[in-house]
Amino acid sequence: MDSNSRSSLSPLQKEVASGLTAGIITTIVTHPLDLIKLRLQLAAINSKPVSYYSQVQQVLKDGNGLNHTLKEAYRGLTINVLGNAIAWGLYFGLYRVSKDLVYSMSSYTNQENKFMNDRQMSSTLYLFSAGASGLATAVLTNPMWVIKTRIMSTNSSHGYSSISNAICRICKEEGIKTFWKGLLPSLLGVSQGALYFSIYDTLKLKYLHDKTAVKERKLTAGETIGIISLSKMISVSTVYPLQLLKTNLQAFKSQNNENSSTKALIRSIWARNGLSGFYKGLMANLIRAIPSTCITFGTYEHFKHIL
Repeated sequence: MDSNSRSSLSPLQKEVASGLTAGIITTIVTHPLDLIKLRLQLAAINSKPVSYYSQVQQVLKDGNGLNHTLKEAYRGLTINVLGNAIAWGLYFGLYRVSKDLVYSMSSYTNQENKFMNDRQMSSTLYLFSAGASGLATAVLTNPMWVIKTRIMSTNSSHGYSSISNAICRICKEEGIKTFWKGLLPSLLGVSQGALYFSIYDTLKLKYLHDKTAVKERKLTAGETIGIISLSKMISVSTVYPLQLLKTNLQAFKSQNNENSSTKALIRSIWARNGLSGFYKGLMANLIRAIPSTCITFGTYEHFKHIL
């Protein structure tokens, strides 16, 4: 890629392209862990304890052979890749737009480039910008997460056979509104992404750059991993119960049962497992989320600097 082609991309186009690429690569690498995490979350309404090991065993049992095991471990990969690529592309693009809009509405003086503008913003403004972009992304992508959850929560011999089959059956059997099941906890869960971006950008722009810097530098691998891990651990642990509620509301087995509403689901989890029930799968989520976020943001930062 020559210098002319690099300069032809606007900051917004770079954000979207980097986000799409990061979403695709991350999803392919971490999909099996995502599958285990999702099924553990769905076990929150079961009174019988479910372990990480038992879920791995179930995937191996459903597979019955190396090829079939890989197929089961990557069940729902297509919709997961599609959903994450679109979601991350939207999120990064909207975050750039939101930061520019928030900056233009603030009392800050316009600087010579986006980097210098971003450095002037406070952590609260990062939080607000990320929250706004997260809300829009959540509403637009919720149907894909419903389909993903339905496919990944079952093995290949049950549930939906394909994305098109899932869409047709949901429309026919449950109606269009089902595609927005779990939207409320998803919207509330936007706070996780907003908190993450606020911590990440604060550390990156205010602590890992000299005060006199006028251009964003490429972070080292150690710096990237360090701020990603810290930001992700804090943000995920803070709002994990909302993610668990969203997954259960979107699940195949939530259809026409007593846990189909958010309030009923909260009562059911509390009655069966107490406070710990809201954190089922947290460790699996952190084990998956921290490496996957390192891949996502490492890829994002790399492509943003070469585009």
